[in-house]
Amino acid sequence: MIRTGSPADLPALRSLFALANDAPYDLAVVAEEKCFGPGVAGEPLLRVVEEGGRIVAASVSCGRHLRLLIVDRPSRRHGLGSALLADAEGRGVAIIAAEAGNYFTPGIVTTDDDAGAFFHARDYVETLWTWNLEVELEGHAAPPGIIRPAHADATRVLEFVEHEFGRIWRFEAAKAFDSELPAAFVAEDEGQITGFAVHDVNNRGLGFFGPTGVMESMRGRGIGGSLLLASLEDLRRMGYGKAVIPWTDALEFYRKCCGALPAHRFAAFAKSLR
Repeated sequence: MIRTGSPADLPALRSLFALANDAPYDLAVVAEEKCFGPGVAGEPLLRVVEEGGRIVAASVSCGRHLRLLIVDRPSRRHGLGSALLADAEGRGVAIIAAEAGNYFTPGIVTTDDDAGAFFHARDYVETLWTWNLEVELEGHAAPPGIIRPAHADATRVLEFVEHEFGRIWRFEAAKAFDSELPAAFVAEDEGQITGFAVHDVNNRGLGFFGPTGVMESMRGRGIGGSLLLASLEDLRRMGYGKAVIPWTDALEFYRKCCGALPAHRFAAFAKSLR
């Protein structure tokens, strides 16, 4: 009933994702990244259910995280989601969404009552809540003094990110250097990097911003806002009309810097210990 998926399944998966996705973003656009892109825990595992030669349900897990769980609407309430979840739990999965390094959303959108009820019924509880913001990209300009690093600067930039913010952000930021023109900016003081921002590195094709950070001793000087504006201008150059600023509680900071507003609230779920 359940089998391991492969890249040959991508066309069928994109069709499923286009019809059955309940998240507020276009999952079909990032199907390959979410089904086969590695996370911090390593390579993901795609599992699918076929009926009548058609994929009607799928899950993607990576480490302890369930990255995706999706069932075609006419096939819901037939036990397929439960079977895929149990299959993933058998490999140690205990956290829904919120996967470091390769997340589609930072949890279940709080307006999706059916998904919340599904996980509650299977002994999952909410463990954190966070926001995704959205901002229109017209009218944002990069201030002077912000630098786009070259590919030759990748090691230096990524060492800074890891030293200041840890290996998970380094993992995400490294994707910025996969592009011909690195999707990254840094601020410097006397030749030393003081902050960084990357964009379009996770959920590539959907206009996501981040991660971004400024070293603690340099905060409060406007560096974070300048890096943000540089990335927003670059996202507009890349053809996006708006940007998503994901997984944040810094609502006032982003409102003041660029007019970003809360768009969707998410809850991450984890298996209850009871």
